[in-house]
Amino acid sequence: MENEDPSETRETILAQRRARVEYFAFIAQIVSAIAIVISLVFVGIQLHDGNTVTLRNESNATMAQWSAFRASIYSDRDTAEVFRAGMSGAPPLDETDQLRFGYIMREHAWATFQIWDRAKRGLVAEANFVVGAAPDYLKVICTPGGSVIWAEIRSEMPASFIADMDRIEEAYAPAHHVSCVPEEQGGLGLTVIGDPAE
Repeated sequence: MENEDPSETRETILAQRRARVEYFAFIAQIVSAIAIVISLVFVGIQLHDGNTVTLRNESNATMAQWSAFRASIYSDRDTAEVFRAGMSGAPPLDETDQLRFGYIMREHAWATFQIWDRAKRGLVAEANFVVGAAPDYLKVICTPGGSVIWAEIRSEMPASFIADMDRIEEAYAPAHHVSCVPEEQGGLGLTVIGDPAE
């Protein structure tokens, strides 16, 4: 023992200290990795909860928009009468009521589009459009007066939305024994809003 070289003892102590530091550094890396995984899980839970809230808000906004649209019709008998008369197509509406009917139809079209867009983005269930909004709008546009206005509105809407409406219409029209094409309605003589022949 007395013959031990002090430099070897010092090197041994340094090597042991270095080994201890490396061991603690390794432990610290493991703890850090576990902490990162836990924080990522927490962030994932927060994102999921945030997405749930966002989807709920989207559903609420959609409902509010549709409620406002429907209320504009059922809360005002005069507006409801214009809507009913416009869909029937007979007798033809005067110019003022025809203008009103055209705007009601556009509101309905864009409200339907909003649900389609939200469904495509995954913000609401696809059924909200396929089973809800699209058939509701087809009930309106597959009427003598509605089909005439729809023929004009189609050009204002996004092509992919129109394609989906046409796809759903293919099953809807035969099942309900209706047509959504003005020419097939029997020539009711309705004037399309914005028609140069007006």
